[in-house]
Amino acid sequence: MISLATNLLILVLLAGVMGYAMLLQRRVGRLMAALEELGPMVSAFSAAVDKSEQSVAELKGATDEAMRGAAQAATAEAAALQDAVAPVSFSSVRRRPVAGMTRLTGKSDLVKSFFDRSRTTRAEAAGQW
Repeated sequence: MISLATNLLILVLLAGVMGYAMLLQRRVGRLMAALEELGPMVSAFSAAVDKSEQSVAELKGATDEAMRGAAQAATAEAAALQDAVAPVSFSSVRRRPVAGMTRLTGKSDLVKSFFDRSRTTRAEAAGQW
């Protein structure tokens, strides 16, 4: 009696596994058909990517060449200007700090100082009226 129940349980489980295997086989078949349909599109996309990589490399080379030409032209122009103009003693870097001026090191400091100045200006204006 127990052996018959065990055999029936194994038979039912085996039938379930076979049914699930058939379901999976159909799903895999549909997936393979979809992949076969996508094959030409994937190969066309791959060719387009290769062509774009080649175009980017060509543009990079053309840009480098143009930059070298511009640098040479700028160097030649600077040399011509230097020969034509007397030396000027000018520096864009401040040697000593100006009174009342604070040094800002970043964007957050700039924004903070703007709002601090606007508050003090408003406070002074409110005190005058």
